[in-house]
Amino acid sequence: MVELAPGIALNLYLLGALGMAVGLIAGFSGVSGGYMLTPILMVMGMPAPLAVGSSVALMSANNLIGVIRHRRMGHLDLKMGLITAAGTMGGAEIGVRILHGLQGTEGRVADIVVLGVLILTLVLVGGSMLREVIRSSRTLGEDGQSAADEGEVHTAACDFLQGLTIFPHIRFTKSKLRISAWFVLAVGMGIGVLSGFLGIGGGFMLCPALIYLIGQPSTMAVGTNLLGLFVGLAFSTFRHGMLGNVELGVALSMLVATGAGTFIGAKGTSHVKGLAVRYVLAASVVCAIFGPVCTLLYFLSGAGAWDTAAKILTIALMIVPVSAVVTLLIMARRRVRGLEVAPWAARLMANGAQH
Repeated sequence: MVELAPGIALNLYLLGALGMAVGLIAGFSGVSGGYMLTPILMVMGMPAPLAVGSSVALMSANNLIGVIRHRRMGHLDLKMGLITAAGTMGGAEIGVRILHGLQGTEGRVADIVVLGVLILTLVLVGGSMLREVIRSSRTLGEDGQSAADEGEVHTAACDFLQGLTIFPHIRFTKSKLRISAWFVLAVGMGIGVLSGFLGIGGGFMLCPALIYLIGQPSTMAVGTNLLGLFVGLAFSTFRHGMLGNVELGVALSMLVATGAGTFIGAKGTSHVKGLAVRYVLAASVVCAIFGPVCTLLYFLSGAGAWDTAAKILTIALMIVPVSAVVTLLIMARRRVRGLEVAPWAARLMANGAQH
């Protein structure tokens, strides 16, 4: 146990285990995992400013591992990633300033506001993603391939934005699309605000945004969004560090665990189709909602039962996406070795997956 302040103590072993689970999901899905990390730290008793600052510090290091890994696998559009990064850095400054303003208020105002906005964000994004993956699973091609896997995403928003020839209208050769840099920058800035304010990397929103708003293929969006997030998170860490909102002991204790999980999870991305990635991402977002809801009710009511329920639900529901990732990794490994895999798993495996 590490005591942050009188009455606030965290179990580092439990945080390490949860950190590895977050890393596994994040590495597989191509997200930073902040939408899981910040709630975990707050559910376990850390105040919002410290939870946000420590979360972005941990994610910035964790994201670098993911960027390197996906770069080697060719899942990174460097040009789009750098433009996204410029947006996330600017947005992060705005988010940090908003949170710092709330720190000056009395009571648990900052905790309640951060949790409330976080829950609302998770509900909206999680619900949208869940509907999308269900719809995609019903419209798979005969080979089990969805449009997003093939890079043929044609949402109304995507077609509209790509059709607007606003300078600079850039061709992203690796992603096989052409779009104004302003739209990519705006997406990055919006995610940056959430990063600085909520301590979430925003990959669970940036990755879908790159797919459904910008039109980038799923597997390419995985690595590209990590680069944009890394720059924004690194800047957020610097700014939160200046304000004393980073608990280095907690961040460092979880770093090894999340890094190991990210490395393992990222290995599975090249063996599965984009739909499998989106299945896991949607499940992890939905499962991340319930713990924070109970914690918010605890802050508002003071009833200890809600605090206990929050901790139990956070740990229990983490098993769902972790089990999905582990199962897919096992199935992918069996397929690479030429062994038989379950029919449902075969439909989610990438064609010609190699070691």
